[in-house]
Amino acid sequence: MNERRTPAASDPTAFIPGDDVLAADLTECDREPIHIPGSIQPHGMLIALAEPELRPVSVSANIQAMIGIPPETALAEPLSAYMTAESFALLRAALSDDDVASTNPIRLEFLTKSAPIAFNGILHRHDGLCILELEPRGATESSSEFFRSVRAAIRRLQKASSVLMACDIAAREVRRITGFDRIKIYRFAADWSGQVIAEDRVDSIPSLLDFHFPASDIPAQSRALYTSNTIRIIPDVAYRPSPLLPDRNPVTGGPIDLSYAVLRSVSPVHVEYMVNMAVYGAMSVSIVREGRLWGMISCHNTLPRFVPFEIRQACELIAQVLTWQISVLEEAEIVQHSVQVRAIQNKLLHQFGDEQNLHEGLTRIGDEMLALMSAFGFALCGFDGITSFGRTPSPAQLQDLANWIARNQPSGAFETDRLSTLYADASSYREIASGVLAIPLGRASTSLLLWFRPEVAQTVTWGGDPHKPVQIGPRGRRLQTRASFDAWREEVRGRAIPWRSHEIAAAIEIRDLVVDVILGKAEQLERANRELSRSNDELESFAYVAAHDLKEPLRHIEAFAGLLSDLLAPEAKTRLNVMVNGIEASSRRLRALINDLAEYSRVGRQARPLAPISLNEVLSEVLADLKPNLQDTRAAVSADDLPVVLCDASQIRQLLQNLISNALKYRDAFRPPQIEISSAVDTETKDSHDRHPRVRVTISDNGIGFDPKYAEQIFEPFQRLHGPDEYEGTGIGLAICRKIVSRHGGSITATSKPGSGSAFSFTLSLRGADDVEQTS
Repeated sequence: MNERRTPAASDPTAFIPGDDVLAADLTECDREPIHIPGSIQPHGMLIALAEPELRPVSVSANIQAMIGIPPETALAEPLSAYMTAESFALLRAALSDDDVASTNPIRLEFLTKSAPIAFNGILHRHDGLCILELEPRGATESSSEFFRSVRAAIRRLQKASSVLMACDIAAREVRRITGFDRIKIYRFAADWSGQVIAEDRVDSIPSLLDFHFPASDIPAQSRALYTSNTIRIIPDVAYRPSPLLPDRNPVTGGPIDLSYAVLRSVSPVHVEYMVNMAVYGAMSVSIVREGRLWGMISCHNTLPRFVPFEIRQACELIAQVLTWQISVLEEAEIVQHSVQVRAIQNKLLHQFGDEQNLHEGLTRIGDEMLALMSAFGFALCGFDGITSFGRTPSPAQLQDLANWIARNQPSGAFETDRLSTLYADASSYREIASGVLAIPLGRASTSLLLWFRPEVAQTVTWGGDPHKPVQIGPRGRRLQTRASFDAWREEVRGRAIPWRSHEIAAAIEIRDLVVDVILGKAEQLERANRELSRSNDELESFAYVAAHDLKEPLRHIEAFAGLLSDLLAPEAKTRLNVMVNGIEASSRRLRALINDLAEYSRVGRQARPLAPISLNEVLSEVLADLKPNLQDTRAAVSADDLPVVLCDASQIRQLLQNLISNALKYRDAFRPPQIEISSAVDTETKDSHDRHPRVRVTISDNGIGFDPKYAEQIFEPFQRLHGPDEYEGTGIGLAICRKIVSRHGGSITATSKPGSGSAFSFTLSLRGADDVEQTS
């Protein structure tokens, strides 16, 4: 499969409209109330119901064409008057579920003069109303086939080694399932312009692959709807809207909000947009990552095309799995980058340990400093001169740039992919420094670490002229879409590849290490060298987990999806719920694992200064937080009078909570947990400054225990002595405990025997008399 390089989310080619376009008032589209169109698409019908009596308060005008009942009659009579008794009972049963959407679709029969007509009933609640949408039922013969396609898609997505490969697979599978002429996967940039990054199509229609589209093509209120309602369908672009009679919500007093309605009539501007693209049937599925619209799977057909509910569900599942896979792949890239950062920090420490000065040390690892940031030049400004390597501006230009950054960006990181648009003097060297990442070594300082990226002159293909994204139409100030989507090519100059968030974070970590060197913290650097050596191995484990263990939930999804082939059989409803619950459980486990990884990495980076803290107070807070679990397990907790120690209170709270939670989790099923917390002065060891005596805190329990040979292994990341089906957890909790204790200069150990409980002991520094003065 051919791989294509695609810009990052902050796309340097993103279109910025000029004053002539802004004068056309592009916000007119953003203000269009597309959620209250007052009408629906006529391939189905809609009935708005007041609960609990299920009284119709609004119907679509096409109800007469669909089942032969005039709208005024449908509003005057109870719903049960024109439904079969069995269907009305099914509807009532579905509405007894708090999550009515989970019951969709419901097979409902409506009475006509000839014979009952069956529909797929689709329910949702909004603004105090129950909205019942009724669509033609699709052919059931295809159910097994398209669920086999879903299973095949998930298997292929698991094997994808890049985001582009995953998107290519998803586009191909969605087209195979739906039969659309073209499937394109569209990714949004930071400014909401977008690019087609994957496509699968018939040969008879033109390709849109790599085309860019301005943000005005999908206005803000459309993006908001696409985030909350993830699937839209327009079976026939040339439809005539069927109005709601009346278009009034008796609960709110306003128009009926169709934000979550499948049949919602679309904006005339969007219809015109589709016609101009020669598209007469369409569907789109949102790709929403962490609550933000990442992109869309857009389906186009040159003829009208209706997609049944069941196939739409399959497409939604593919989109969800694609979203998970995107998260896994992007997380893996970030973790691998973190491994590289640690390696460079180790090299820096080695250089400075050999008594190299700052400039010499940085120069010796110049290639690594550039490769880490995908940069072409680096400079250190300040501290007895300027050191640079790679492609950079001249020393005089570097000093002027450093002075400008200090004046205009007095604190924090400064990054741009278009320096010459912010700093006019940079126009003379944009070929080598259009992109700049600057990290100050102090507040309001001209001493900077700078990385440079060159101009990347690109020929960007737009779907039509981006400088004329809209035209004033015949409806006054309302706007009309472009008449042409022919390829329009634009050469982009003065832009570099944007800096990504994890690259900026890496630069800040490098800065922090350099500052430590400058301040002469030799002892801290020696300790950091040991910690970085260990964390390098740990982060290699992170990379392995991101590439393998984080995909385990997707393997579960494959197994569950394979059991969905009999979805349409009525007797399978209960089994379907079990499968869906399994899918949700797998996704929750994936999220828990990612969260624990993040928590582990935060222990060192977000630490607070040590201060005298009462362990009694911290323990009281922990026991209050765990009170429901303690009551549920009938646990008894006893504790000595604990001392005041030098610590980071939030981290010690997490340490105690992890250890006590483990005592509850790994309890003996035949006896209530008994947890004892004791402390004693440790006279054998002192901290690294040899100033304070230490205290040893021990938490012991009467739980299931473990084999003593695992006493050291259990503190390693991702080490579990039990399967995930026996006890919940990710295998990171005790690794976090050891990292917290190590950060406090102490040690943690465990003793146990199977069936005889466990004891975890850790050491902390006791408060000295001079600590009160230092922290007061």
